[in-house]
Amino acid sequence: MIGFCDLHYAVKSFFLVVTFVEVCSSICLLPRVFSRKKRMPKLLVPLCFLLSGAMLILFAAQVKSAHPSWHISPIIESVAALPVILPILLLLAVIATLLTIVIQERNFEKNAITRSSVKESLDWLNTGLCFAYKNGMVMLINHRMNHLSHTIFGRDLQNANAFWDNLNDGEIQSGVARIFMGENPTFRLPDQTVWTFAREVLGGITQLTAAETTRLNKLTEELKEKNAELSVMNERLRKYGENVDELTREKERLETKARIHRELGQALLLTRRYLQGESENTQELLNVLKRNIAMLRLESESPKNDEPLDMLMKAAQSAGIEVLITGQMPKQEDANRLFFEAATEALTNAVRHADAKTLRIAFSEDHTAYSVCFTNDGANPQKKPVEGGGLGSLRQKTEQIGGTMEVLYQPEFVLKLTVLKKRGDIL
Repeated sequence: MIGFCDLHYAVKSFFLVVTFVEVCSSICLLPRVFSRKKRMPKLLVPLCFLLSGAMLILFAAQVKSAHPSWHISPIIESVAALPVILPILLLLAVIATLLTIVIQERNFEKNAITRSSVKESLDWLNTGLCFAYKNGMVMLINHRMNHLSHTIFGRDLQNANAFWDNLNDGEIQSGVARIFMGENPTFRLPDQTVWTFAREVLGGITQLTAAETTRLNKLTEELKEKNAELSVMNERLRKYGENVDELTREKERLETKARIHRELGQALLLTRRYLQGESENTQELLNVLKRNIAMLRLESESPKNDEPLDMLMKAAQSAGIEVLITGQMPKQEDANRLFFEAATEALTNAVRHADAKTLRIAFSEDHTAYSVCFTNDGANPQKKPVEGGGLGSLRQKTEQIGGTMEVLYQPEFVLKLTVLKKRGDIL
């Protein structure tokens, strides 16, 4: 069989190069396998290194033997005379072993968590991150945090404590704008991105983070603009509300004038009929006159100078009606005004339609609403009352402030109003 020594010079040189590559590969793998816990690679890689080194010496000696003045030892000549298939198989075995170990190392790096993999993961984060000892010396920092330090201050982050102090009062680069200071310093960079920094101490280790808040800052500015617009709109609505209140009061005055005109007209007609002898019902005429006197007195009193219920009692006394009140009038302005108007309407109806002698008013409240209920001892209506000017206007005013109004006529006439409490009045 052909021995290695019988091969051509070029073939021997090829084997020499391959063996040299194996030796270099073995040397590179030695530190990595000895840093792992697996025992088999620790045995195989040194073995491959020794075999590759021995073959490298053998092949180098054979290549040199082509020179006339070079003499090799008898041991090398006897080994070189062995069949060439043996060194080829040995080379292939070493190559296969080294490739297997390299593949295992690659898989280990992909699947295992190592120091380098942790650092690489942190560097890929879009969030700036830095860990430091209590004295500020940096333990770990990613590329994003270093980039932010360069952009804001023009230098690397060397000390975490000094970096944090500079975020609040340090000199910054041109083109960088400081938006907020304090616990969460915020900066706008030249590329118009906004970054917010935070610091937290965990078990003696200082953690600095930087998060991009460009979108949040934009939304905050938009919210401020909208709040400013809402403030202007609220001011307009407030002025509009004042105008509406004035218009409402004017409308109420007109309704009062119309009602007084109607009642006085009825009284004048009854008086003319009595004077002309067309009617002898003196009691009806007296009742109408009393009702008009009570209504005029009630309307002429000013709420600024007297309590609403006191005015109601005086008007009722003039009309010859006793008023029985339980509970207390609500202090909420809109409910107070509405209930007084309802009491006025209930008194008018009691005198005009029911010929009552007693008007009962019951005020009540719960944790969400105020209520008032009106009843009298007069004649009960035979059918449901038609809500004309008085009751119709009262229902409209009740619903305008979010309240409800109920009118019952069986077994007795009942007028009930309910108004929801405002948020500040709820206990």
